[in-house]
Amino acid sequence: MGAEKCYMGVWRWAIVMLCLLLLIACQPERKGGPLMKGDEAPDFAAKDLDGNVIVLSSLAGKPVVLRFWETNCRFCRADTPLFNSYFEKYRDKGLHVVYVSSFYENIEAVKEFIDLLGVPFPVVMDEEAKLADLYNVKVYPQTFMIGPDRTILANIFGGVGEAEFQEILGKYLQ
Repeated sequence: MGAEKCYMGVWRWAIVMLCLLLLIACQPERKGGPLMKGDEAPDFAAKDLDGNVIVLSSLAGKPVVLRFWETNCRFCRADTPLFNSYFEKYRDKGLHVVYVSSFYENIEAVKEFIDLLGVPFPVVMDEEAKLADLYNVKVYPQTFMIGPDRTILANIFGGVGEAEFQEILGKYLQ
């Protein structure tokens, strides 16, 4: 009977230790992982197609929408008119929108896309994927909504709707 209690105690201890190890192992890995709500948006400087330099930190105090996109993306074609209208409606209230093309795009295709869809905000060619790497973008489209203090308010995969714009950025644009 004494040996049975000893084995039961060892088993209980082993089960508790296993559970603790599983809990520790299941904690989200932050180093190098995707940027998430609450993280600070990494600063960058990039030239847009007009030759203007965009520096994220210089936009402090204003909300920023940073969109990583592709010319052949159906979501990008579908919701770019919404990005355009939201920008036009709120640019005077400080809203900034920056489109970042994927690294493999060519400039002719990008210019055709922005001309066809009437994109009124800066477009950056990410030819070496430096911005995509900085923001750990693996999937296109991906949209970061960034608060005036450079805190990421949302990281949205796929298309973006008007309700999301309003819910996430509305309080900064009144």
